[in-house]
Amino acid sequence: MKIKNIIFSSSLMAVTFISFSVKAELSSWDCYKLEGAKIIAEDGTYLGTLDDSYKSDSIYNDYSDYGNEYNSDSVWNDYSDYGNEYSSQSAMNDSASEPPVLLKDGEVVGKLTTNDYEYEGVNPKALKEVCDW
Repeated sequence: MKIKNIIFSSSLMAVTFISFSVKAELSSWDCYKLEGAKIIAEDGTYLGTLDDSYKSDSIYNDYSDYGNEYNSDSVWNDYSDYGNEYSSQSAMNDSASEPPVLLKDGEVVGKLTTNDYEYEGVNPKALKEVCDW
């Protein structure tokens, strides 16, 4: 019984550490800086905005065209060019060479990507957790 408790405790600490390390990369300042940013694919396709789940164009609104997993222009669609793990334009491809850019006030403020090594890359999954969108 003691060994099971130690294994469970170790596993729980590892999960907590991993969750904390993902969130530690982003802050509330990042949420403020990125809120309302438009997401534009390399081919010029509008992919929605980074905003709270009540906004009609938000990728975090499950009922919007850009937040549901069935729209061809959604980063959450595993079969679209912008959401699958193989497309060079996909936000969900860890090695995408042309991930979507984030525009705010006419300036590029980052890239939407799961690629941890992309300069100014912002992970859409981590952003949702940190910003509570």
